[in-house]
Amino acid sequence: MPPPYLTLNALLGPRVRLSSELKGKLSVNPEELIETFNYGVGPEFLPALMVAFGVKTPEDGIKLCEEFNDEGCVDFVLAVKGNSAAVKRLREWLIDDFHKRILEEEVVDLLERLNFNVKSLINEFEGLVNGLDGKSLAQLIAPTTSMARLALMLYALINGNEELAKAHALYETVVTTSKLLTRLFLEAYKECKEYCDLGKDEFRRAIAKLFFYHV
Repeated sequence: MPPPYLTLNALLGPRVRLSSELKGKLSVNPEELIETFNYGVGPEFLPALMVAFGVKTPEDGIKLCEEFNDEGCVDFVLAVKGNSAAVKRLREWLIDDFHKRILEEEVVDLLERLNFNVKSLINEFEGLVNGLDGKSLAQLIAPTTSMARLALMLYALINGNEELAKAHALYETVVTTSKLLTRLFLEAYKECKEYCDLGKDEFRRAIAKLFFYHV
Protein backbone atom coordinates (compact mmCIF):
# COMPACT_ATOMS: atom_id res chain seq x y z
CA MET A 1 0.00 0.00 0.00
CA PRO A 2 1.13 3.64 -0.33
CA PRO A 3 3.35 4.78 2.58
CA PRO A 4 0.98 6.01 5.31
CA TYR A 5 3.15 9.07 5.94
CA LEU A 6 2.60 10.22 2.36
CA THR A 7 -1.14 10.18 2.88
CA LEU A 8 -0.90 11.74 6.33
CA ASN A 9 1.37 14.45 4.97
CA ALA A 10 -1.14 15.23 2.23
CA LEU A 11 -4.22 15.15 4.46
CA LEU A 12 -2.85 16.72 7.64
CA GLY A 13 -0.48 19.30 6.21
CA PRO A 14 -3.05 21.87 5.00
CA ARG A 15 -5.16 21.66 8.17
CA VAL A 16 -2.66 21.24 11.00
CA ARG A 17 0.34 23.30 12.03
CA LEU A 18 2.78 20.43 12.41
CA SER A 19 5.68 20.55 14.82
CA SER A 20 9.16 20.32 13.28
CA GLU A 21 9.54 16.87 14.86
CA LEU A 22 6.29 15.58 13.33
CA LYS A 23 7.11 17.12 9.95
CA GLY A 24 10.35 15.19 9.96
CA LYS A 25 8.56 11.94 10.70
CA LEU A 26 5.95 12.49 7.98
CA SER A 27 8.40 13.53 5.29
CA VAL A 28 9.49 11.10 2.61
CA ASN A 29 12.61 11.24 0.52
CA PRO A 30 12.86 10.03 -3.09
CA GLU A 31 15.14 7.12 -2.21
CA GLU A 32 12.52 5.72 0.18
CA LEU A 33 9.81 6.14 -2.41
CA ILE A 34 11.78 4.32 -5.10
CA GLU A 35 12.79 1.54 -2.71
CA THR A 36 9.21 1.05 -1.54
CA PHE A 37 7.74 0.93 -5.04
CA ASN A 38 10.61 -0.59 -6.97
CA TYR A 39 8.31 -3.51 -7.88
CA GLY A 40 5.65 -1.09 -9.16
CA VAL A 41 7.89 0.65 -11.67
CA GLY A 42 8.85 -0.81 -15.04
CA PRO A 43 12.60 -1.55 -15.17
CA GLU A 44 12.93 0.48 -18.36
CA PHE A 45 11.51 3.50 -16.51
CA LEU A 46 13.41 3.14 -13.23
CA PRO A 47 16.69 4.85 -14.28
CA ALA A 48 14.77 7.89 -15.58
CA LEU A 49 12.75 8.03 -12.35
CA MET A 50 15.95 7.92 -10.31
CA VAL A 51 17.40 10.77 -12.38
CA ALA A 52 14.16 12.76 -12.07
CA PHE A 53 14.32 12.44 -8.28
CA GLY A 54 18.03 13.31 -8.17
CA VAL A 55 19.00 9.87 -6.88
CA LYS A 56 21.19 9.23 -9.94
CA THR A 57 22.97 11.53 -12.37
CA PRO A 58 21.89 11.37 -16.03
CA GLU A 59 25.19 9.68 -16.86
CA ASP A 60 24.63 6.99 -14.22
CA GLY A 61 21.04 6.58 -15.40
CA ILE A 62 22.20 5.93 -18.97
CA LYS A 63 24.73 3.37 -17.69
CA LEU A 64 21.92 1.53 -15.90
CA CYS A 65 19.93 1.49 -19.13
CA GLU A 66 22.86 0.07 -21.04
CA GLU A 67 23.03 -2.87 -18.63
CA PHE A 68 19.83 -4.29 -20.12
CA ASN A 69 20.29 -2.76 -23.59
CA ASP A 70 17.06 -0.77 -23.82
CA GLU A 71 17.09 2.23 -26.17
CA GLY A 72 13.76 3.45 -24.87
CA CYS A 73 15.21 3.56 -21.37
CA VAL A 74 18.02 5.84 -22.58
CA ASP A 75 15.49 8.07 -24.31
CA PHE A 76 13.51 8.45 -21.06
CA VAL A 77 16.68 9.52 -19.23
CA LEU A 78 17.46 12.00 -22.00
CA ALA A 79 13.96 13.43 -21.60
CA VAL A 80 14.58 13.95 -17.88
CA LYS A 81 17.89 15.60 -18.76
CA GLY A 82 15.93 18.07 -20.89
CA ASN A 83 16.64 16.83 -24.41
CA SER A 84 13.85 18.52 -26.40
CA ALA A 85 13.50 15.73 -28.99
CA ALA A 86 13.27 13.07 -26.27
CA VAL A 87 10.71 15.14 -24.33
CA LYS A 88 8.63 15.52 -27.50
CA ARG A 89 8.72 11.76 -28.16
CA LEU A 90 7.70 10.97 -24.58
CA ARG A 91 4.81 13.43 -24.70
CA GLU A 92 3.59 11.97 -27.98
CA TRP A 93 3.84 8.42 -26.64
CA LEU A 94 1.81 9.24 -23.52
CA ILE A 95 -0.88 11.11 -25.46
CA ASP A 96 -1.16 8.35 -28.07
CA ASP A 97 -1.36 5.66 -25.39
CA PHE A 98 -4.06 7.55 -23.48
CA HIS A 99 -6.02 8.14 -26.67
CA LYS A 100 -5.87 4.46 -27.62
CA ARG A 101 -6.86 3.20 -24.18
CA ILE A 102 -9.71 5.64 -23.57
CA LEU A 103 -11.35 4.78 -26.89
CA GLU A 104 -11.70 1.11 -25.99
CA GLU A 105 -15.40 0.30 -26.00
CA GLU A 106 -15.54 -0.83 -22.39
CA VAL A 107 -13.77 2.32 -21.18
CA VAL A 108 -15.99 4.59 -23.25
CA ASP A 109 -19.12 2.90 -21.86
CA LEU A 110 -17.94 3.26 -18.27
CA LEU A 111 -16.96 6.92 -18.65
CA GLU A 112 -20.29 7.75 -20.26
CA ARG A 113 -22.17 6.01 -17.44
CA LEU A 114 -20.19 8.16 -15.01
CA ASN A 115 -21.14 11.28 -17.00
CA PHE A 116 -17.65 12.05 -18.28
CA ASN A 117 -17.14 13.25 -21.84
CA VAL A 118 -14.43 11.20 -23.55
CA LYS A 119 -13.36 13.94 -25.95
CA SER A 120 -13.03 16.44 -23.12
CA LEU A 121 -10.86 14.04 -21.10
CA ILE A 122 -8.61 13.46 -24.13
CA ASN A 123 -8.17 17.22 -24.55
CA GLU A 124 -7.55 17.71 -20.83
CA PHE A 125 -4.91 14.97 -20.68
CA GLU A 126 -3.18 16.31 -23.78
CA GLY A 127 -3.09 19.78 -22.26
CA LEU A 128 -1.63 18.47 -19.01
CA VAL A 129 1.05 16.39 -20.72
CA ASN A 130 2.09 19.23 -23.02
CA GLY A 131 2.67 21.38 -19.95
CA LEU A 132 4.92 18.88 -18.12
CA ASP A 133 8.71 18.86 -18.29
CA GLY A 134 10.86 15.78 -18.74
CA LYS A 135 11.18 15.09 -15.02
CA SER A 136 7.42 15.10 -14.53
CA LEU A 137 6.83 13.01 -17.66
CA ALA A 138 9.20 10.35 -16.33
CA GLN A 139 7.19 10.19 -13.10
CA LEU A 140 3.94 9.94 -15.08
CA ILE A 141 5.05 7.06 -17.28
CA ALA A 142 6.91 5.06 -14.61
CA PRO A 143 4.17 3.38 -12.47
CA THR A 144 2.95 -0.07 -13.45
CA THR A 145 0.61 -0.53 -10.47
CA SER A 146 -2.15 1.67 -9.06
CA MET A 147 -0.39 1.69 -5.67
CA ALA A 148 2.78 3.12 -7.18
CA ARG A 149 0.67 5.59 -9.16
CA LEU A 150 -1.12 6.79 -6.01
CA ALA A 151 2.19 7.17 -4.16
CA LEU A 152 3.68 9.27 -6.95
CA MET A 153 0.47 11.29 -7.20
CA LEU A 154 0.60 12.06 -3.48
CA TYR A 155 4.29 12.92 -3.75
CA ALA A 156 3.48 15.35 -6.55
CA LEU A 157 0.71 16.94 -4.47
CA ILE A 158 2.92 17.31 -1.42
CA ASN A 159 5.59 18.98 -3.53
CA GLY A 160 3.16 21.37 -5.20
CA ASN A 161 3.16 19.78 -8.66
CA GLU A 162 -0.60 19.88 -9.19
CA GLU A 163 -0.50 19.42 -12.95
CA LEU A 164 1.43 16.16 -12.56
CA ALA A 165 -0.96 15.00 -9.84
CA LYS A 166 -3.92 15.63 -12.16
CA ALA A 167 -2.20 13.78 -15.00
CA HIS A 168 -1.53 10.80 -12.72
CA ALA A 169 -5.18 10.61 -11.67
CA LEU A 170 -6.46 10.94 -15.22
CA TYR A 171 -3.99 8.47 -16.73
CA GLU A 172 -4.76 5.77 -14.17
CA THR A 173 -8.45 5.91 -15.08
CA VAL A 174 -7.63 4.38 -18.48
CA VAL A 175 -4.66 2.23 -17.44
CA THR A 176 -6.39 0.30 -14.68
CA THR A 177 -8.62 -2.67 -15.41
CA SER A 178 -10.65 -2.08 -12.24
CA LYS A 179 -13.94 -0.22 -12.70
CA LEU A 180 -13.91 0.77 -9.05
CA LEU A 181 -10.43 2.26 -9.34
CA THR A 182 -11.48 4.11 -12.47
CA ARG A 183 -14.31 5.72 -10.49
CA LEU A 184 -12.06 6.54 -7.52
CA PHE A 185 -9.31 8.12 -9.60
CA LEU A 186 -11.90 10.03 -11.64
CA GLU A 187 -13.40 11.32 -8.40
CA ALA A 188 -9.96 12.53 -7.29
CA TYR A 189 -9.35 14.10 -10.68
CA LYS A 190 -12.74 15.84 -10.66
CA GLU A 191 -12.08 17.36 -7.22
CA CYS A 192 -8.57 18.39 -8.30
CA LYS A 193 -9.46 19.60 -11.79
CA GLU A 194 -9.67 23.33 -11.13
CA TYR A 195 -7.47 23.50 -8.06
CA CYS A 196 -6.03 20.69 -5.93
CA ASP A 197 -7.12 22.11 -2.61
CA LEU A 198 -6.13 19.63 0.08
CA GLY A 199 -8.03 21.79 2.52
CA LYS A 200 -11.29 20.96 0.73
CA ASP A 201 -13.22 18.12 2.33
CA GLU A 202 -14.35 16.60 -0.98
CA PHE A 203 -10.81 16.30 -2.28
CA ARG A 204 -9.49 14.97 1.02
CA ARG A 205 -12.22 12.30 1.01
CA ALA A 206 -11.32 11.32 -2.55
CA ILE A 207 -7.67 10.85 -1.55
CA ALA A 208 -8.65 8.94 1.58
CA LYS A 209 -10.86 6.55 -0.45
CA LEU A 210 -7.95 5.78 -2.76
CA PHE A 211 -5.66 5.16 0.19
CA PHE A 212 -8.08 2.84 1.97
CA TYR A 213 -8.74 0.94 -1.25
CA HIS A 214 -5.07 -0.05 -1.25
CA VAL A 215 -4.81 -0.87 2.46
